[in-house]
Amino acid sequence: MSWFLPLVGLWAGCVALGTVVAVLMRIRVAFVRPHLKDTTGVVVEQHWVPGDESVSEGYVPTLEFTIETGRLVRAKAKGKPKSFPPEEGVELPVLYRRDRPDTWCYLGNLADYESEATVGVGEMFLGTAMATGLFLGLIGLVAILWP
Repeated sequence: MSWFLPLVGLWAGCVALGTVVAVLMRIRVAFVRPHLKDTTGVVVEQHWVPGDESVSEGYVPTLEFTIETGRLVRAKAKGKPKSFPPEEGVELPVLYRRDRPDTWCYLGNLADYESEATVGVGEMFLGTAMATGLFLGLIGLVAILWP
């Protein structure tokens, strides 16, 4: 029985942490979304990025695109490197932040960004309900076993 309480506490902590991460991701998307704009960009060059344990290897393109103010921006795309080199001169969809398009530029469009970053309300509710149930169960168990 001595192993049960730490295991329940650890499980409740993991579920609660997962719920907090889901909520933070949802808040981040709600904050960043109004600052994003998508357009098309032209590949002007690509760089090979060697991989290691935490980063996959591949090609990262440098893109030129026009932002909504009419300024031409040249930026290296962020995100997961491509396994194949994109041809120079090819147009690709670009997602950028309005306030810093030179440093925050991703391949893709707004729908791709939202689908990768959002977490459903159902998942957040389920995680919160599980964490609350486990926490209350732990308190009840401690109350029963307390001398």
